[in-house]
Amino acid sequence: MPFSRLKKPIDLSRRAFWVWAAVLVLVRLVLTGFQQAYTWVGGAPLDDELMFRAAQSISAGQWLGEYDYLTLSKSMFFPVWLALLNALHIPYLLGGVGLWCAAALFAAFAFSPLWEKLPAGQGRAVTLGLFAALAYLPTSWASYTLRVYRDNIFPALCLLALAGFAGAALRVLRTDKTPLWPWLLAGGAGLTAGYLSREDAGLFLLPFAVLATLGMLGVAVRRRRWLRALVQVLPYAMLAGGVGIFCALNQAYYGVFTLSDFSGGAFADAMGAMSRVATESDEPMLSVPADARELLYEAIPELEPLSYWLEEDPQMANDFRDPELDDYRAGSFYWAIRRAAQYEGVYDTAAGAEAYWQTVADKVNAACEDGTLPTRSGRRSGTTQPIRAEYVLPTLQESLRSLGWVLTFQDCEPYESLRSIGTEEDFALWSGYLHCSLNGAAEAGKDTPYYSPTQKLVFGFLQALRLVWAFVLPVCFILAVVFWLRDLPGRVRAARKCFTALVPWVLQLMLLLMAALRCGMIAFVEVSSFGIGTSTMYLATVHPLLVLFTVVSLVLAAQQRRNAHAAG
Repeated sequence: MPFSRLKKPIDLSRRAFWVWAAVLVLVRLVLTGFQQAYTWVGGAPLDDELMFRAAQSISAGQWLGEYDYLTLSKSMFFPVWLALLNALHIPYLLGGVGLWCAAALFAAFAFSPLWEKLPAGQGRAVTLGLFAALAYLPTSWASYTLRVYRDNIFPALCLLALAGFAGAALRVLRTDKTPLWPWLLAGGAGLTAGYLSREDAGLFLLPFAVLATLGMLGVAVRRRRWLRALVQVLPYAMLAGGVGIFCALNQAYYGVFTLSDFSGGAFADAMGAMSRVATESDEPMLSVPADARELLYEAIPELEPLSYWLEEDPQMANDFRDPELDDYRAGSFYWAIRRAAQYEGVYDTAAGAEAYWQTVADKVNAACEDGTLPTRSGRRSGTTQPIRAEYVLPTLQESLRSLGWVLTFQDCEPYESLRSIGTEEDFALWSGYLHCSLNGAAEAGKDTPYYSPTQKLVFGFLQALRLVWAFVLPVCFILAVVFWLRDLPGRVRAARKCFTALVPWVLQLMLLLMAALRCGMIAFVEVSSFGIGTSTMYLATVHPLLVLFTVVSLVLAAQQRRNAHAAG
C-alpha cells in the first residue's frame, strides 16, 4: 500500500484490530458451514478410508487398529487430529478452517516486525490485511479440503512452522529481551505435526528450519545472548519427541519401532534395491518394469510367490495397472506389491513384514553386486524414483506450469462436483464421527450432488473471490519481484554498516526458494511416478508463500517510497 499517497492512512486501534479479526474468522467459519465433506466408501482405501479407519481406532483406544499392509504405510498424525476433533465434538470442516485461520493470524504477526516502524495503527492495518489475505485464500476452501484426508490440514501446519521460525528470526535481531521461545514453540509444533503428517514434509520444511536456526544462532552468539542460542534446540527437541512417541506407539502395538514404511526401514530398502535392476524399458514412469520383475522372480525366491498376484490377478491389474502402459507406474507399484505380499501372509505381523522386506533388500542388493542381476544404479533406499537426466527438463516444465497454476488459483472450486458414494449406513457412520454432513444427496434424475440455492449462492461468492485473486496475485507478484530485485543493491550497501539490513531480503528469498522447492518436488513426482496431472492439493502449501512474499515486498517498497518523500 503506497502510504505516502493516502490523505488519511488507515489507523487501526488495538480493539478495532481484534474486532475485525474476529469478524473475519466468524465469516470464514460461516462460509465453510455451507460446504459438505466428500467421501467414496470403498474407493479410497489407501487415502481417506485409511485415515478414517485409523481415527476410529484411536478413538476406541486401539492406536491405528488391526495390522495389515496399510497400517504403517503412511505418516499418521491426521487420524490423531480427526480423533481429537471427534472427542471435542468439533465439525471436521470447521476444525480445519479454524486451524487455517489460527495459522494465518500467527503468520501475520510473525512478519509484523517488518513494518513496525510505521505508526502503530497503520502497522496493525497491514497485519490485519495480511491476515485477511491468508485467511481467505481460495486454496483454503478448495474441493480437496472437503476430502477426509491429511491435506485438509497440511498447508496450515506448514504455514505455522514457517511463521514460527520466521517470527523468531525477525525478533532475534532486536536488542531488547523479546522472548523467542513462543515463536520457536509454535514453529516446532508446526514442524512436528507436519513431519508426522506427510512423508515428504521433512524435505520441504527442514531446509528452511535449519537455515533459520543457523542464522539465529549466528546472531545470538555474535551478541553473546546464550539463552537465545540455547532455546534454538526447542523445535528440534519437539520434533524428536513427536517422532519418538509415534515410533514408541508403533513398537508397543505392532512390535516395530518405526514411523512409517515409506519414510524409512526395510520396505524402503527393498523398493530401492528392486529399482536398481536394469531394464530394457525406456518408459520414465516405471520403476520396476515387467522385464525387471521377471528377473527378480527368478533370482529372489522370496519374491516368486508374489508373481501370480502382480502378473495374473485381474483385480490387482484393475486397481493398480496403467492400462495405457500395461504395467505399474512407480506411484502404484509399491501399493501393488504390498497388497500381493499381504495375500501371501507377509503382513500377518509387522515384525514378520519387516524381516521379509529386509531379506528381499539384502538378497536383491547382493544379486546386483555379484552380477546375478543386471544393475543400473548403486545402492539406494526409498520409494521415489532415482533422479535421472531424462527427468530434468520435464520436471522444470511441470514446475513452471505449477507456478502458473498456483498464481491463478486453478482447481479451487469450493464444492465437490462428484457425489459421495456409499450406503446410508456408511454416510451415517462417517457424518456421525466427523460431525458434519456429506454431499451424498443427488440432483433429481442425475448422479451429481445436490446443493441448495443458498449453498450455490455462497459458492458463487467464493468463486468470485477466486477470480479476483487470479487477477490480483499474478500482477502484484510480478511487481513484488521487481521491487525485491531493485531493493538488493541498497540492502547490500546498508549491510556494510549493519549486517541485519539484509535480513528482510534474505527472508523473502527463502520464501521464494521454499515455493520453488515445493513446486519442484511435486513436479518430479508427477513426471517420474504419478502422471495424474497438476494438482492443487499437493501445491496448496505454495500459495501462502507467494502471498507472504508479495505482501512483504509491496509493504517494504511502500515504506521506502514514503521515507524517500519524507527525506525530500
